[in-house]
Amino acid sequence: MRLGLDSYSYHRYFGELREGEEDPGIRWSHEDFMRRAGELGLDGVSLETCYLPMDDPALAERLAEQAAGHGLELVLAWGHPGGLRMGTSAAANLRMLKALPVAAAAGCSLVRIVVGTFTHWGLEPEGPVLDRVVPLVAGACERAADLGMELAIETHCDLTLDALCELVDRVGRDDLGVVLDTANLVRIGEDLCEGTRRIARFTRMLHVKDLLLAEADFGNPGGWWPCCALGDGDLDLDGALGELRAAGFDGLACVEVGTLPVGSNEDDLVARSADWLRAAASQGMTAS
Repeated sequence: MRLGLDSYSYHRYFGELREGEEDPGIRWSHEDFMRRAGELGLDGVSLETCYLPMDDPALAERLAEQAAGHGLELVLAWGHPGGLRMGTSAAANLRMLKALPVAAAAGCSLVRIVVGTFTHWGLEPEGPVLDRVVPLVAGACERAADLGMELAIETHCDLTLDALCELVDRVGRDDLGVVLDTANLVRIGEDLCEGTRRIARFTRMLHVKDLLLAEADFGNPGGWWPCCALGDGDLDLDGALGELRAAGFDGLACVEVGTLPVGSNEDDLVARSADWLRAAASQGMTAS
């Protein structure tokens, strides 16, 4: 297991404020983010395309140089917030396809994609959604394979685990997997360890989040789900990591911070989370 950081952890620094969050008065570029990941001694980063100038023809070269300068593996994370809009948007599909050569030129071997988000949860039966999405994902896999890359679909509070597993099975490609977000499994009502066990065989990358559940909006994946430093919350992260180790997971495990309660400092939460994840990974290696 390699340790990483997703740039969404600093979403406020990139100008995105979720409902109930304060503006910290700090703004970063992707250069600032990768510098911080390097300072934390991490192995890789996942860069959210929503914070990148994707139409800049020099972007891929800059990303590759910056990642190499800090010794970081690079993953491009396409799709926040609404991804493919559950297969209803030809424009979104085109944006996904246009992101793939940028990722390849930047040296990525994996691209995260998103089918939808919590605003799509439960709006329609999942059968028609899968009928629309399967050919889009299959086409993207073919294009990614031509570029020497694999794709992984994030658990993004859009599909049930049953539907996500069916989607991966219907596409039927070894170069398609899942990005498992620990918090998002809980937000859609799954038991974290059982849900992790179900999709561990598909998992290519992790978003490791912890949640404070005392005020959680159970039954509403788009509700109030405050995050905290890894190990300080209520999720059984040790159990989930154990399920992944048992399945042979050896990908990038990225610290990610979502909704921030009032008074939070994301840089402090990230640093503490990186320390926790490093210790958890070391204990797992010792146990194995």
